[in-house]
Amino acid sequence: MISFEWYRSFVEVYRVGTVSGAAQVLHLTQPAVSQQVAALESALGNRLFQRTPRRMVPTEAGKRLYTQVAGAIEKLESIPHKNSTAETPQTIRIGTPQEFFTEQILDKLPQDDRTFYTIQFGLTSELIQQLKAGKLDIVIATQKITLSDIEYELLFEENFWLVGPPNAAILIDEGISQTDLKPLSQWLLTQPWIAYSEELPIARRFWRVVFGSRIDVQPRLIIPDLRAIRQAVECGFGLSVLPDYLCANWVKENRLTLVLKPGQAVTNRIWLAFRKSERQLPKIKRMLEFCQFK
Repeated sequence: MISFEWYRSFVEVYRVGTVSGAAQVLHLTQPAVSQQVAALESALGNRLFQRTPRRMVPTEAGKRLYTQVAGAIEKLESIPHKNSTAETPQTIRIGTPQEFFTEQILDKLPQDDRTFYTIQFGLTSELIQQLKAGKLDIVIATQKITLSDIEYELLFEENFWLVGPPNAAILIDEGISQTDLKPLSQWLLTQPWIAYSEELPIARRFWRVVFGSRIDVQPRLIIPDLRAIRQAVECGFGLSVLPDYLCANWVKENRLTLVLKPGQAVTNRIWLAFRKSERQLPKIKRMLEFCQFK
């Protein structure tokens, strides 16, 4: 007979990627976890992991088994035991862009004694791969990367504005119209720019949508942090394109100048991504409810 604990050990090794990490989560010794995974493999007649020096890599049989049992394990663990009136504590592992999480998500996360969070910052492409591999439970994604086992729910829609330092308002008032796009584009190309990376990913898209051409500028300052870019714009290092949730209040407070809020909005959608097989798990349903999804 296959023990429930064998499945628990298998699921945690799958999620964490190492026997030592799974042992810490389960409060067991490493030999105990190794023995339970080996016993499950023997009982099923399939090798569930390839053992490598650094991590346990799931085999195709391991991936299939995880999809079949992970949801059931979570549901069983969420049932209160007879001596407790509270749900079993659970950890939700979230991958997310740092700026969006800090500005839009952190202060809204449910806080209680039964929910713990592990937050990992990174690029969407990297985080989605970790979600697929079972190392994350939820990813806040700035793009939809199509994978058969990953589901997306719309979380937020951001609009991009072109902003400058407080004294940019004086320059605009001296003859640069925000509605006459050709003179405005010419003036913008003479100004210093701040970018997230050398490729100017945000500015290039904004420029293409608004002005119908490719931007050709050398950024004065490159900072891979949108909040730091906002601060640098205020300090007078140059212009930049930022999402409205980051700069709207600063514009109201005259800490930034709204150089251009285009009539044809330049938007980007942000998604909540999770494994399709886990939609009904308590932790996933909790996050969907928190994000006001039905």
